[in-house]
Amino acid sequence: MSDPDRPLPRLAMLRAMTDRTVLDHVFVHGRTTRAELAATTGISKPTISESVRRLETAGALRATGTDQTGRRGRIATFYELAANAGRVVAAEVNQQGVRTITTDLTGTVLATERHPPGDRPVTTAVRDAVAAAGGVGSGPIRAIAISVANPVDPVTHEVVALPGSPFPEGTLRAGEIGHDVLLDNDVNFSALAERREGAAQEAKSFAYVYVGAGLGVSLYVGDQLVRGAHGLAGEIGYLDSSGSTLASALADQGFGRSDAPSLDVDAILTTLDQAAGDAVAAERLRLLGATLGRAVAAICTIVDPDLVLLGGPAGSRPGLVAEIRQTVRAAAPGPVRVEAGAVTDSAALRGALLSALDHGRDGLVKAVAEN
Repeated sequence: MSDPDRPLPRLAMLRAMTDRTVLDHVFVHGRTTRAELAATTGISKPTISESVRRLETAGALRATGTDQTGRRGRIATFYELAANAGRVVAAEVNQQGVRTITTDLTGTVLATERHPPGDRPVTTAVRDAVAAAGGVGSGPIRAIAISVANPVDPVTHEVVALPGSPFPEGTLRAGEIGHDVLLDNDVNFSALAERREGAAQEAKSFAYVYVGAGLGVSLYVGDQLVRGAHGLAGEIGYLDSSGSTLASALADQGFGRSDAPSLDVDAILTTLDQAAGDAVAAERLRLLGATLGRAVAAICTIVDPDLVLLGGPAGSRPGLVAEIRQTVRAAAPGPVRVEAGAVTDSAALRGALLSALDHGRDGLVKAVAEN
């Protein structure tokens, strides 16, 4: 016989959906009342009241005071997210070290930290940085998202160390940092930030092209990220370019570092700064834009995206965008918009934070359901 006190799966699902709707409103709008929740969500007042009671009992919401509603004899109770409802941590790992950001589940920043590269193994450095970030605020850490500059296998969730990679994350293992760590490539996280908050919000499909110390592409078809079977989709640095890889071709043009197998971002930026008044720099920029533009045009020929966004420390610069756009328009079989990305302040870290918030909020709803 079934337990009469055990909620039916459908009822439990409906409760969880209502709780998530209530919390989503609080995440965005902050302090609110049951009447405001009912009016905004369209959910009946009794159902809202039951959800608020459930969330308050579980420690997700807290009452913060009362106020007159404007109607005689009516006093409204205000609710907001409980201080100990939980936190999330996002981290970005690259040649500059580890950068972390800790927020509550509304996205309010609690702390940011920068940890320069050192002699410690990268896993130790990341684990220590995440632990330091987790020491800020109160409540459980409900999600950790880490952006790395190498591809991540979509099945094993381990970093794929490619031949000749200049980045140390090939030794990074999510399981050594903590449970339920969200590990992904920096270009994928950057594209997520553009999809959610940047220039790709209205695009039916788009390609995000990163130009920095490394090269990479993320492709969205609708809201689906195309990862490839091994997480290697978009590794354009390995494309053949006149008998060598694209990354090698750019290095041969003088844009490679002598001390590491990566692009020299400072050399690219210097060329961009000097191109307006220096014929040699202008020709170097034209060659750089044409080489990258042909790779982007190849992507457009195969995928036919609605939009191409250029990002990274060099990719979003107007001079390089103009050169790449010119080449793409001449080489691609159909029209395509080529624009600079709109999320310019560490798009990878922003995308990691958005992913952590999604998972952290889901974790809070799950915890309420299990309470």
